[in-house]
Amino acid sequence: MQGHIFLTGDIQVGKSTIIRKVIHELRINPGGFRTSWGDPLPDGSSDLFLLGMDEAPSSNRIAARRFGFGRGITAFPEIFDTVGSRLLDEASSSPLIIMDELGFIEKNAVEFQNAVLSALNGSVPILGVVRNMQTPFLDKVRSHPNVEVIIVTKENREEIFQQVLATVKKSYSR
Repeated sequence: MQGHIFLTGDIQVGKSTIIRKVIHELRINPGGFRTSWGDPLPDGSSDLFLLGMDEAPSSNRIAARRFGFGRGITAFPEIFDTVGSRLLDEASSSPLIIMDELGFIEKNAVEFQNAVLSALNGSVPILGVVRNMQTPFLDKVRSHPNVEVIIVTKENREEIFQQVLATVKKSYSR
């Protein structure tokens, strides 16, 4: 069984950047997913897209909407359950699975959560980001016996990049 690495830390500290740099350095085509907030709309809202590794945002990939001016977030768990579960299933034949990021928005996406937990039991190495918050799902991910959680800070992010690169390189070359 391979070990899986999940990065955690403050917002905008460089977790996703570390993942992009590892992928670039290894010159591999991983499977999995990434999330990306779109540009603000005229009303101040913005959309969270659930995307494959090389996909551009599209209207059928909106997983949540953040309403402007502090009015909250509406999640669309069916996108996680359909698109997210499919991306993880397809990633099972990849050299590396990316999960960037797991957070609170998918709390009602039970099929997606099951797909994540199933991947954690698999043999394909996983590199991901897990939000630094307590939810039953995120707690299961962090406490999974195959998962190592690494805290990223502005001060240690270059060192963490080198550590993650070496670990993934070793897992990938087995």
